[in-house]
Amino acid sequence: MNSLCVSDKHQSGIARAYITFALCAVMSTFCSLSYADGLRVGSRYKIIRPVYVMAIYDNVNNKQLSRDTARAYLESQKLANRYFTAFQSEVPAGTIMTIIGPAPKVWHLPFFADRYFVRLYPDVSCGLDVEIELNRGFEGSLDGLNPELFSRED
Repeated sequence: MNSLCVSDKHQSGIARAYITFALCAVMSTFCSLSYADGLRVGSRYKIIRPVYVMAIYDNVNNKQLSRDTARAYLESQKLANRYFTAFQSEVPAGTIMTIIGPAPKVWHLPFFADRYFVRLYPDVSCGLDVEIELNRGFEGSLDGLNPELFSRED
């Protein structure tokens, strides 16, 4: 009977260890530091490898290209064109990207990536507001950006 009690204590200790590990894993996933801890408004970066700007219509029944009817997003790779795509063009290496400010989150959940409005020079966005979302191949160690795509511009 005594060995049965030790076995039960041992099993409950293992169960507690599993629960603790699971809670730590969940907390580290949802409460991790943001990729963009170093991004500041006004910071300038040179794009050193081509990326893409994709504009999408807010409403496919109104295919006018303006700030009120379409949005532009930076993508680290070329995506397939879709029905709601207004255009997609390459942002060439050498383009200067300036951080304008934070873009609103779609959902206010801590595990969604930070989003920022950026300005490109030369502008390939046709005057649309451009957003960069820091989880689409853009995240990295250069102020939160991927150093294979960006370098700091002083």
